[in-house]
Amino acid sequence: MLSLKNVTRYFGGLTALNCVNLEASAGQVTGLIGPNGAGKTTLINNISGLDHPNSGQIIFNGHEVQRMAPHRITALGLARTYQNIRLFNEMTVLENVMIAQHFLGKSTLFHSLLQLPSHRKEERFIRQKSLDILEQFGLSHLQNELASNLSYGDQRRLEMARALAADPKMVLLDEPTAGMNAVETEQLGEKILDMKAAGIAVLVVEHDMALISQVCDIVYVLNFGEVLTVGTPDEIKRDPAVIEAYLGRDE
Repeated sequence: MLSLKNVTRYFGGLTALNCVNLEASAGQVTGLIGPNGAGKTTLINNISGLDHPNSGQIIFNGHEVQRMAPHRITALGLARTYQNIRLFNEMTVLENVMIAQHFLGKSTLFHSLLQLPSHRKEERFIRQKSLDILEQFGLSHLQNELASNLSYGDQRRLEMARALAADPKMVLLDEPTAGMNAVETEQLGEKILDMKAAGIAVLVVEHDMALISQVCDIVYVLNFGEVLTVGTPDEIKRDPAVIEAYLGRDE
């Protein structure tokens, strides 16, 4: 589903990513962890087209995407959430989810202006599907609320619901549990496992090792822009090199 080969990104004299290799498969949850400044967000920005590597290859869904614009990568089936929540705050909860599906809709502006039967049928389908997704995330009772009025945890859930609305083949989650309590984090982990069960590839960037242990099949550890090690969550937690990267070495 996703393959990175020797991906390198530098900014002036600073190397943010150095020959990063990574694989993520459909129906698998891949974790990406590392200390602050390790290059995690830079990496997923390169995968999603918000940034581009200086060298290396990124293959998603059978296509080389390292030079593609974000909307083209999205059209191939990639969705993502952001470390800093990006919602349409002056739209309702329902509208935020519906807009993700309009991107994939077949109706044109011409159909919309004339309110043709095909457009009305598509709108009904999109609305019902959006309501179903909101129900899955426990947000259906808030469908008419403005996104800006939601609690932080509900905004996080709405962003994930919107990502799923586009029927992605893969979802990138950038610190999805930031600001959540333990109960909310566990509930979100269950939603990630639901994605896995549906055959979606998931790449999750996270500091919360409890979530990583709950959902991940394989974990990549990034440190100073390089892959330090790869393993299962249990292997990673016991790895001396990982412990040193997070806690430092005793003098």
